[in-house]
Amino acid sequence: MKTVTKKDLMRIGYSRYYSDKIFKMCKEQLVKEGFDFYKNKRIKRLPVSAIEKILSISWEESNK
Repeated sequence: MKTVTKKDLMRIGYSRYYSDKIFKMCKEQLVKEGFDFYKNKRIKRLPVSAIEKILSISWEESNK
């Protein structure tokens, strides 16, 4: 499974503030989907699929 960190989001152009906000939204969505594991504040990596769903982008295309 491919994962993404906040620093990865900043590398493609998002500010630190928006990277934090995107991560929070993704974690909330994952918890709603039943993945209680993501309630943990120490989780620093999220699946690429969760980021793609929230941002409506293709991760591969945005990293080019």
